[in-house]
Amino acid sequence: MSEAESAFLIKILIGSGILFVIGYVGNMLSFSSRFMNAFVTAVVFALVYGALYFVIDQAALSAEVGAMSQEQWFKMVGISAVLVFIIDLVANMLAFNSRFVNALMTAVVFAVLFGGLMYATGGVPQAG
Repeated sequence: MSEAESAFLIKILIGSGILFVIGYVGNMLSFSSRFMNAFVTAVVFALVYGALYFVIDQAALSAEVGAMSQEQWFKMVGISAVLVFIIDLVANMLAFNSRFVNALMTAVVFAVLFGGLMYATGGVPQAG
């Protein structure tokens, strides 16, 4: 696995972990409305994940890979926010009676769908 692919996988796993925490906290704060819960989760996730994505790029990647990765920043954060909203809305409909299971379901489905979508759309940075 290349440096770029490893960084991509790390970002997806970190994003899923962050989404679980944000989803769980969001469920604690706004669990009365499925739509608003999903919207708040997506907005907060985009802000936190976007900032963390930038920090990871600055700290973990070489200058060459970091430059390629910066081109994908808006694409990755934008796609992830929309995907988080849809996934959290679906998770709210499937497991709305348990805040923990709802947050866990949101994070797992996000990791699978977001990773696959980024790979399929060419969002995985390639070195060389």
